[in-house]
Amino acid sequence: MNKKNLQRILVVVFGLAFVGSTGAVIIGSLLRRDPAVANNPVAETADPLAQLQAQAEGYEKVLAREPNNLNALSALVQIRLQTGDLQGAIAPLDKLVAIYPEDPNLVALRTQIQEELANKSTEAATPTPEPEN
Repeated sequence: MNKKNLQRILVVVFGLAFVGSTGAVIIGSLLRRDPAVANNPVAETADPLAQLQAQAEGYEKVLAREPNNLNALSALVQIRLQTGDLQGAIAPLDKLVAIYPEDPNLVALRTQIQEELANKSTEAATPTPEPEN
């Protein structure tokens, strides 16, 4: 057997080995379920509100370790606003305003939330007239 024939045989054998091993990995990954997804309680929850609450709990844990973590503070404010928890958004927003007092967007957002909370408390305190029969 000459050198060229040996090279051709080796190229074919190594090519088949490469294709076979790549195919085995792809097929194997398709057949088994990813354990990271299976163990993730947020991924299994279909309720978007429950997902947001789980994310909020995660950010609260981060803030317990790092009270001035800007990413966690801003994400927590956003989640609380999405869930309609205006009162819960005030504390992390106050921390952000304390860190960035010159940011007009943060100050305006805090003012708007405080006004909405004041309006809600005024509406709750005002008795509604009973309909006449």
